[in-house]
This record gives sequence, structure tokens and C-alpha cells, in this order.
Amino acid sequence: MKHAQKKNLILLWLAQAISQAGDAIYQLALLWLVLDMTHSTVITGIIAMSAYLPALIFGLYAGVFSDRMNRFKLMIFSNAGQALTVLLIPLVLWYGHENVWMICGFAFIRSCFNTLFQPALQSFIPMLFPPERIVKINAILITSGHVAWMIGPFFAGILLSIFSIKYLFLVDAASFLLGLAFLLFITQPIHFSQPEDHSHWSELKQGLSYLFSQKPIFWMLLITFINNLFIMGPAIVGLPVLVKTALNGTASDFAFVEGCMAAGALVGSIIVAQLNGKLSNGIIWSIGLFLDGITYSFLYWANSIELAMIIIFFHGIGIPLIMVSRTSIIQLHTPNMYHGRLFSVVHLGVVGTTAVSSALVGVVTSIISVKLVFLGIGVGAALCGIISPIVPMLRNLR
Repeated sequence: MKHAQKKNLILLWLAQAISQAGDAIYQLALLWLVLDMTHSTVITGIIAMSAYLPALIFGLYAGVFSDRMNRFKLMIFSNAGQALTVLLIPLVLWYGHENVWMICGFAFIRSCFNTLFQPALQSFIPMLFPPERIVKINAILITSGHVAWMIGPFFAGILLSIFSIKYLFLVDAASFLLGLAFLLFITQPIHFSQPEDHSHWSELKQGLSYLFSQKPIFWMLLITFINNLFIMGPAIVGLPVLVKTALNGTASDFAFVEGCMAAGALVGSIIVAQLNGKLSNGIIWSIGLFLDGITYSFLYWANSIELAMIIIFFHGIGIPLIMVSRTSIIQLHTPNMYHGRLFSVVHLGVVGTTAVSSALVGVVTSIISVKLVFLGIGVGAALCGIISPIVPMLRNLR
């Protein structure tokens, strides 16, 4: 690897690790704060949904912006916007405005900026590194995320024993600013290809038409989104409810459960790097879908924080198997000119289904046991992993 590529990889790794550690702390703080303020799983689900709604509203257009504009500048703009927005949450709390719907608004705005960041980042990566290194680069960068999601909650657990939960939002804001600083030192490509001057709607239609013409990619994304409906609501809303109500845990307990998921994801990142070239990306993706689902169903029998931590650790192993293989399939099977739009479709689908799933889980857990919810959705998600390798065009995706 050339010196410039090594430098860029290190800087991207650091920027992602730091900002994603902040993301982990933010998500933990936001959901526990709302659950503690309202004691309502329904409102907690609505707040979680509000943080993901921007992907539904303008997620596809974010991909068009990414394909038309300088992707690096979009990433900088997004990080700065997220830092400033998240700073507002502790400020209003310190001034005595404990209004859950105001917090909901800030969560929505923060997510708007994040919706711009994701397709820009994933489209920027192939501009910095050669095609033969894309899978390993993705694995390395996603590993940075899992290291961050492991360190972030453990760090939050320690902070919560000293400070109130409001201070966790300051840590998240600082993480974005530090990540932004590392991004500024990246050596950018000399040439940035600017697309022909078409309307945003025309380019959006072109991207969707291309997606529908690529049947393996289309079906992979469809199954991914169905799996997400099962998985993400319980991950976002179900876990804090499980820890607080079913296992009588504290905010620190929840932080350590989240940390165990990230620790498992770190192990999964190492596994997926070792599997590269030995199994097709399609098979690796299917294994991840099955593992994520079946482990969730085991939470039905969790009767202690410690047992929940062990189960969640194994659940975490499946996460990078899904993410690395899915990202690599798109980057390797589609032209770079469509990457921004395709990754915005991925972000739209993943985050959009997360919004719907979070709201549904918030409602359902107010009616039936949260453990029963995990049992049902775990079986449903595992079925996605069983069905997908049966289809040859999915199984053979390199």
C-alpha cells in the first residue's frame, strides 16, 4: 500500500472510531434519558423513530447530493452539524427545559446531518483505494466502528458513576469535532469527477432504474430491509426496556450490555476478514443474518444481566458479517458513478426500517413481555438467513 493510502486509512480509521464512539454514547444516553423521564416504552419508541425519520424523508436525495457534490466537503459539513446539534440537548436540560419533544426535535436534526454523511463516506472510499483492497478496507473501517461501539458504552458506564447523563452528550459533540479534525488531514483525490448537469429527480430515477435492473443487488437489499424490521427495533428500544424492566438493571448495566454487543462485533470483524476469499460475500452475509436473529431469540431465557451480556456478545459477532459483505458487494458489483445513490438507498432502507421497527417495538412492549418480543423477532430474523443462501444469485455474490 502506498504511503498516501496508508495515511488516509489511518486518518479515516481514527475519525470513524472517535465519532462512532460518540454515537454509541449518544444513543445510550438519549434512550435511557427518555425512558427515565417518561417511563413509557411507547414514547421511547417514538423518540427512537424520530432519530431515523430523515432517512425516510430525504435519504435518496442524500445519495444524489453525494454523486453531484464534493463528497469530502459533505462529510465535513455533516460532522460539524451533528456536533452543534447535539450540544443543544444538555444546554436545554441545564436551563430546566426538560421537554421530551424538544429533545425529539434535536434528535431529528442530528440525524438529518448523519443522512448526508453515510453515502458520502461510502462513495468516498473507492476514490481513495484500489478495487482489490476494498473488502479489507471496509473490514478495517467497520472494525474501527465496532471498537468504538465497545469502548463507548464501557466509557459511558464509567462516566455515569461520576457524572449525570447530561454530560454524555458533551462527549458525543467533542467526538464529532475531533473526528472532523482527522478528516481535514486526508489527502484527497486530485480529480473529482463531476456528473453531467441533470436534475436531481432525473439522477434519482437513473439510480433506482439501475438498482431494479441488478436483480441480485435488489434482492439482497430487500432481504436486508426485511431483516432490519426484525432486528433494529429490539436493538434500539428493546434492549434498554429489557435491562430496566425485565432485569431490573441500571443505566450502567445497559452501557455494559451495549459494550458486549460491540465486543462481539469486533470479534466478528476479525472473522469476516479471515473469511474473505474463502467464502463468497453472499454466504458470509447469510450467516450474519442467521446469527443475528437466532441469538436474539435466546434472550427470552435471560434471567440476569450477566447472561444477557453473553448472549448479546454472540449477537454482535453477526453484525460485521452483514455490514462488511453487503458494503463490499455493492462496491464491487456496481459502477462508482452510482455508489452515492445506491448507498443512500441502503441508508434509507436500513434507517427507515429502523424507524418503523423502533416505533412498533415501543408499542408492542407496552402490551406484551419484552422477552416474548425478542423470541418472536429472533426467529423471524433467523429465517432471512436461512432463505437467502437457497437463492443461487445471492449465494454466489462474490
